[in-house]
Amino acid sequence: MRGQRLLFSGTLLAVLGLGSVCAAGQGTPKREPYQPTTESLRKHKAPQWFEDAKFGIFIHWGPYAVPAFHEWYVDFISPKASFGFLFGGPPYTATRGELPESLFQANVREEAVKYHRENWGPTFPYDDFIPMFRAEKFDPAAWAELFRAAGARYVVLTAKHGDEFALWPTKHTRRNSMEMGPGRDLAGELTKAVRALGMKMGFYHNTTYTFWDPRYPGRDWVEYMNNSIKELVDLYKPSILWGDVRVGPVRDRQGNPLPADYWGSKQVLAYFYNQSEDPDEVAANDRWGLDVDGKPLGDFATPERVRMDRIVAEKWETCDSLDPFSWGYNRRLPLGHYMTANQVVDYLADVVSKNGNLLINIGPRADGTIPENMAATLRAVGEWLRINGEAIYGTRYWETHKDGDVRFTRRGDTLYAIALEWPEEELLLSA
Repeated sequence: MRGQRLLFSGTLLAVLGLGSVCAAGQGTPKREPYQPTTESLRKHKAPQWFEDAKFGIFIHWGPYAVPAFHEWYVDFISPKASFGFLFGGPPYTATRGELPESLFQANVREEAVKYHRENWGPTFPYDDFIPMFRAEKFDPAAWAELFRAAGARYVVLTAKHGDEFALWPTKHTRRNSMEMGPGRDLAGELTKAVRALGMKMGFYHNTTYTFWDPRYPGRDWVEYMNNSIKELVDLYKPSILWGDVRVGPVRDRQGNPLPADYWGSKQVLAYFYNQSEDPDEVAANDRWGLDVDGKPLGDFATPERVRMDRIVAEKWETCDSLDPFSWGYNRRLPLGHYMTANQVVDYLADVVSKNGNLLINIGPRADGTIPENMAATLRAVGEWLRINGEAIYGTRYWETHKDGDVRFTRRGDTLYAIALEWPEEELLLSA
């Protein structure tokens, strides 16, 4: 047995010998073009690079960085079903399916309205933030360098969030970063920089929800949304397509949930796979509405701020934010409330031991700078991965994921034991 004792922020790694352990799975063989059917789409699996990557960076960035409260800001300050065109309250919860108040406490929504009145005035509309979203200090190469230093193997940018402001020069709306605000192709510039450093690039796009468009959820909105996603695929050939859905089902006038077929999700996913340079090397998450059998589409599950309590054999990825309240830039949060590097490392080890990836989120400022406390955390995580990454990258789950505060991963016949806390004297493993 060969052993190492490596420490960072309370995390200890031991390398143990195993006997015979099954080899990691091979990549999916080449297939015929995918069809927009359940049977065809469920043949597609997450590629091996995604299985191996383990750690990615999520970026929530848009005009909501100007008020710097929350990425749902337009929803928080809008009257019922006004889609950001009117100011006031209560916020959009409305006619197309209720958002549970358990998700965001009512007092937080009231706080947003108060915050808006005090800082911008009672008649200031959301779209007046767009000219203030300038990204004048945005340096895509510096962002990419930071993400590589963090040890990330892929990046996912919110190309379009619920406010439906596009970070690329789309032909489907002039509410985009080339025609308004920054005057730049933010998505394209970051894609080029990320790929230049060997990382994979992915995009988030709203799929079954909006905070802004009054056409929703009509067929004309669905067509517009799908064309927007297809354009993003055509322009940038992303490695990951990361959709996002409404919290809770969207229902028709009879109260029936609108399935994935209503949203055209099968057509979009088939298009994404088939238009990719190599369909076997791309991945889509599972937030596209439920199929008729009640199951999601896509290649990997995406629980949010959840670690799972067991090994999950089907590939999954959890997303979480360094900011426990907001995914977008939030100037109100005290520095001591952000996730620390040690917490991220423990989180990563725990998730990977259960067959998951960790997509950790940052919220840049409206000027394009990444807050230094977030950057410092990412660099510290990267330093741990530089030393201990062999226990993370390219590993697979073992027969059990933990023994007390220890998390296990494996690579071939090597077993890794990652202690989340430094043992006082000696580390005894019952597993």
